[in-house]
Amino acid sequence: MVLPKFAKQFDFDDWSFDHHSGELRLNYQLEKYGKVTERYHFGAISGERFLGIQVALKKAIQLLHWMAGVSYYKTGLAQDIVFTGELPNRSAASWLQQTWYHGLGELAYQHGISLADHIQVRSTDNQWHPEPIELQPRSLVAIGGGKDSLVSIELLKQHGEDISLFMVGQSEFIESVAATTDCSLLQVKRYLDPRLGEINADDVFNGHVPITAINNCVAAIAALLHDYDAVVFSNEASANQPNVITEAGEQINHQYSKSFAYEQQWQKLIHDYITPDLKVFSLLRPFSELAIVRYFSQLSEYFPVFSSCNRNFHLAGSQNQHGHWCGQCPKCHFVFLILAPFVDQKTVLAIFKNNFLDDVSNEQSFRELLGLSGIKPFECVGEIHESRLALQWLSEHPDWIDVKLVQVLSSEIEIVCEDEIEDMMSFHDVHLIPNRFLSALDKMRR
Repeated sequence: MVLPKFAKQFDFDDWSFDHHSGELRLNYQLEKYGKVTERYHFGAISGERFLGIQVALKKAIQLLHWMAGVSYYKTGLAQDIVFTGELPNRSAASWLQQTWYHGLGELAYQHGISLADHIQVRSTDNQWHPEPIELQPRSLVAIGGGKDSLVSIELLKQHGEDISLFMVGQSEFIESVAATTDCSLLQVKRYLDPRLGEINADDVFNGHVPITAINNCVAAIAALLHDYDAVVFSNEASANQPNVITEAGEQINHQYSKSFAYEQQWQKLIHDYITPDLKVFSLLRPFSELAIVRYFSQLSEYFPVFSSCNRNFHLAGSQNQHGHWCGQCPKCHFVFLILAPFVDQKTVLAIFKNNFLDDVSNEQSFRELLGLSGIKPFECVGEIHESRLALQWLSEHPDWIDVKLVQVLSSEIEIVCEDEIEDMMSFHDVHLIPNRFLSALDKMRR
C-alpha cells in the first residue's frame, strides 16, 4: 500500500460565535488546501443569557474547536500542530492529545503507521478557574436512533426527570425516531466544510475519527446555552473493550471516545475547566449490551422505528432505501444476534425483514463477532463473550436451533458458565452517574 504524504503543519485558526443567530464558525488551516471552516447552529439566545455564561461558554467553544479539528487534521496527520490563538492548559492538552491519538488509532492501524510522533499538543502552565453557573436541574439526552439511547430515554421518563432529546446533525432518521418518544428535541445542526468530501477523495489519510468526543463538546455548549445541568449519553460497559491488541501491546478501540477512560477524563476537564455545575455522563455504563437489550425487548413500541445500522448516516443521506437495516454490516448482525434471545422469532424477523443467521453469506461476519476468525469488527458492537452467550441461548431454543448459522457456529464456541452469565447480566459499580439518577436504573437491576 502506497501511503499518502504526511503534512508538516496543521493550524488551529480562530473561531467566532454570534449569539443573535446561534451560529458558531470554527476555522482551521490545512497545509495543502488552505482555510477550512466548520459551522454549527445552536439556536439564538438572549443577550442577558450570553453575558451570564460567556466565560464558561468561551472555554467550552475552545474545547470543541480543538476536538472538531480532528476531521481535518486526519487528512495529513501533521507533526507540527500550531495554535493561532490561546494554547490549551496541560489538562486540556492531555485530553486533546490522548483523544486524537486513541481516536485515530483505528486509522493508524489500518494504514500500518504509528502516530507516536504526529500528535504533539503544545500547552501552557496557566491555570483556569472554573466558575459556578446556576443551571436548571434538567437533562439533555443524546439520541442516535438505536436501542441504547431509547432505553435511557424511557428510564428517565419513568423516573420523572425533566428531559429534552439532543442530536447533532441533520439526520432525518434520528428526527423520526425522536418524534416517537413524545419528548422535545434540541437539534444542533453541523456543517462540515463543503470541500472536505473533495479533500477526502484526494491522496490523503482517511478513516474513523472520535465522533462521540466531538458530540460531547457540542452537547456541553448546548447545555450552557439552553440551561441544562446534565448531559446524558448511553455508552455501555462493552465500549471499554478493544477491537484488537497490536504486537506492540497497544489497544485499538473503535469506541475509544465512548469508553469509561474517555468519560472520566472528559468529566474532570469540564469540572476543572468550564464549570463544576455541569454533569456529563453515561447512564448505561454499569451494564453490558445484553443487559441493555434485555430491557429494550420490553419497549416494543420502538421496534418498527429503531436502528443501529450506520448506513442510515451517510453525508449524502441514508443509504438504506428499503428499511432501517442493510443486513450486511456487523452492526446489523450484532443487534440481530443479541435481540433474538429476548424476542420471539416472528417479531425479530419483522424488525429486520430477513433472517441474517439463515444466510450463509453472513458467516464470516458472525465468526468475527464471535471471535472465531479475524478481529472484532471496527464497529460499535459488544464484546465477544456477549455474542457467544447470545448464540448459546439461540442454540438451546427450538425456534432457532435448526437455523443454518446457529447450527454451524454454536458447535465451535465454548459454553458460557452460569457465573459468567450472572456477571454479564448484572449492574457494575463502575460509572460516573450522579446520585439523582441512580434510582432510574432500578428497573434494569436484577
